[in-house]
Amino acid sequence: MPTGTSASSTYVPPASDSVERAGAGQSMPVYWLDNTDSGVYLYREYAQDTRHQEPISDAIAYLLAGKPADPTWYTHLKSSEDIGASIDNSNLITLDLPAKVFSARLDRGLSERSVQQLVFTATAAAANSGILVGSTPASVRILVDGQPNAVVFGDYTLQDSYQRDASFMAPLWIIDPQFGSTVDAGAVRIHGRTSDFTEGTYYSLESKNANGASKSVAGPTRLNPKSVESDGSFIMTKRLNPGKYTLTFWGENNDGKEKIGLVTSEFTVN
Repeated sequence: MPTGTSASSTYVPPASDSVERAGAGQSMPVYWLDNTDSGVYLYREYAQDTRHQEPISDAIAYLLAGKPADPTWYTHLKSSEDIGASIDNSNLITLDLPAKVFSARLDRGLSERSVQQLVFTATAAAANSGILVGSTPASVRILVDGQPNAVVFGDYTLQDSYQRDASFMAPLWIIDPQFGSTVDAGAVRIHGRTSDFTEGTYYSLESKNANGASKSVAGPTRLNPKSVESDGSFIMTKRLNPGKYTLTFWGENNDGKEKIGLVTSEFTVN
């Protein structure tokens, strides 16, 4: 497992999980891994790909073969077109995948995170498309070539079923503007989700000219705690002129000024 020099001493507050809401149009939620100084976490992307109009299998297909928006995001799961997906009236999602999807040799930590990639992506796709029934939390059963409890990633044995484990979620996300996106000039919506850092959440915004030189547009500024909802989500707007921008968020704790859970989004304003 990748770790930074400060990972053992840095308190990283747990993320709060809120299931995706139906009605995101053609956008498809997919979860990727990324390495940070304090651990390997899950980050969500909304992708534009609905090849078969089957929300769960399409999302898993994108996870296995798609290219994440942020070039630092990744998966250890291997590509396959052979994807089986179904859901019953108790919100149990069954994924049936070939053994080659799990052919990477991983330690237990990365094995757990790779499984949670499948769990988060499948449950997010089901919630996002509005096919979950009632209030029962969705769960995921993973079959390998039709068999339960398979040994994958070298020596990791799959459980009977899984639910989302919020401890693997990143402590801080930028949801909009998404990395690599293009938005209209004017009032640009900034949407994210943060954890409860003891000294708060901070952000900065920089513009880049044609030569790549950066200029500060805002920050470093502490996010107003009153603007953060109970699930950690926040929304603010900035009036931006056309150009290229880099938005950065991070958390700080009272044991120092280290930037914890730092995330960035590079986007273009037209």
